[in-house]
Amino acid sequence: MPVVFSPGEPETRPLDPEAIVYTTGDKVGQLLGIAAGEPVLGAANAVSDGFFISGTDFREHGFESGDTILVHSDLDPLGTEFVITAPAVVDVSGTKYVKLPTTSVTHANYTTTANTEIQNKTIFTNGKRRGVTKNIVNDHIKRIQDRIDNITHNAWRPYLVSAEYINFDTYKPYRRRYFTDYVGTAPLLFRNVQQILRIELWQGEDYREICGAEARLNFSDVSNLASAKVFLSPGNGSVAELAQGTASNQWRDDFDATTVAQNIADLINKEDRVNKAAVNFLTNLADASTTFTLEGSTDAVAVHNEFLASANADYGTGIVKITSMRPVKAGEECSIVTTSSDIAIDHASRNTTTFVSLDSTTVNVASTTDFVNTGVAIDASGDVFRYTGKTATSFTGCVALVGSLGAITGTITQHKFSLSLQAGSQSTVVDAITGETTVDRSSSGDSARLRDWWLDHEMGIIYFNNSYPFFEYNSVKVAYIYGERYLEKAIEEAATKLVASELLMSDDRSVLIPEGSQNIDLGSKAQLFRREAMDIIARYKEVVVFS
Repeated sequence: MPVVFSPGEPETRPLDPEAIVYTTGDKVGQLLGIAAGEPVLGAANAVSDGFFISGTDFREHGFESGDTILVHSDLDPLGTEFVITAPAVVDVSGTKYVKLPTTSVTHANYTTTANTEIQNKTIFTNGKRRGVTKNIVNDHIKRIQDRIDNITHNAWRPYLVSAEYINFDTYKPYRRRYFTDYVGTAPLLFRNVQQILRIELWQGEDYREICGAEARLNFSDVSNLASAKVFLSPGNGSVAELAQGTASNQWRDDFDATTVAQNIADLINKEDRVNKAAVNFLTNLADASTTFTLEGSTDAVAVHNEFLASANADYGTGIVKITSMRPVKAGEECSIVTTSSDIAIDHASRNTTTFVSLDSTTVNVASTTDFVNTGVAIDASGDVFRYTGKTATSFTGCVALVGSLGAITGTITQHKFSLSLQAGSQSTVVDAITGETTVDRSSSGDSARLRDWWLDHEMGIIYFNNSYPFFEYNSVKVAYIYGERYLEKAIEEAATKLVASELLMSDDRSVLIPEGSQNIDLGSKAQLFRREAMDIIARYKEVVVFS
């Protein structure tokens, strides 16, 4: 019998626990005076998009995607640096080599007759020649990052707080009582808040969400969930399929509603605790390469990057709350549907329309009012499709996800993520003298100084204007991301020296690490690095005072 955890809200943790942020292996190697590995000979003539090395050199020296290589030859004596992508085994004239793919190679300069040599500039690699590998150094860095965060009670990387319960405070000093534009506050445990993900206000019977647009999945009957699917769209024309199954990128329907809800929440959050894999947003579910990326990144955007899920929390067992990570009204462009009648979707706007006709990839309907601009929808017979645009009476750029476009008929349904703000819709105001028309947003529910609520990011204090909870203990429940936006060089230095200290104390291969001209032994170096690092960290400790 397996042990199944149902912890409710996810624990407070780094937004990406596996990210290397505070320092790098190369910086540690430079501090220790370790040089990069020796160059290897090119095994075959270079081509326009890469270089070739032998399998033996690849195994011994280690080459990975993202590594920088220095390539030089008799025709390029100073050498040129390239960044390689995923190495792969290729066949060149009947001989197997490892190709190091890159771009913009003047391949005529890098032939075997020109004595081409390739050097990996990365100091620590996963090659077999050195005992201290890149993976070992990265594991040390991850531990040190956590240690610095715990000591300082702060972070220089994004941290996720999934559920923090706060009392609603209306206290105002007498002299300031009449000079405030808010009804109360909620001070958070951490400051340097980067983004608020959820603000849930207890209303006596349920929470009212005023920050992250939400939808809830209610598993009332789990006996007929085989092949059930949930489709999520972030509102950009792509879609993610959350399918029932036993693979790491699927959710399981074993046992009862509680465990099913926890499993699908773990999939949405990509929980390493249960070895869940990322589910990417795709423009074509049949082609896993049809992902999309954001500026400054090469990683595909996945469900856990856009949504946060909580299962079996204080909403009830067998219930999964899903919220968009995009702030406030931006999250109302997200949509969700399910192929199972045993999965109820609550706390979302249910929009319906009637199918009229099909014109190639355009689905004509009675009206698209209240439907999101790009999203996912389902008809009465279970045919699911996504669309990339809409007019007043049609969905355009449609692609079938379940069934076919030709089978669509009857009522078309979409569940749109929603949140409950206090104020009404914005209005237009016409100046009586000039006739100029302006938009009055002061009464429109949203996050702003004059609307429902606003945030002091630096101090981590939420100010409530129009929306506020019951006057009870723990009446405000908040999820947010905090952390310094800038990695200070002092923190980088402290992390580098702590990692170097651990390597010096744990590694017995002293031939790898030089001792220096003053003959400082490795043990003294380790203690010196550690003392200097702790002196730096001591200046960054945050003290929490409860008064």
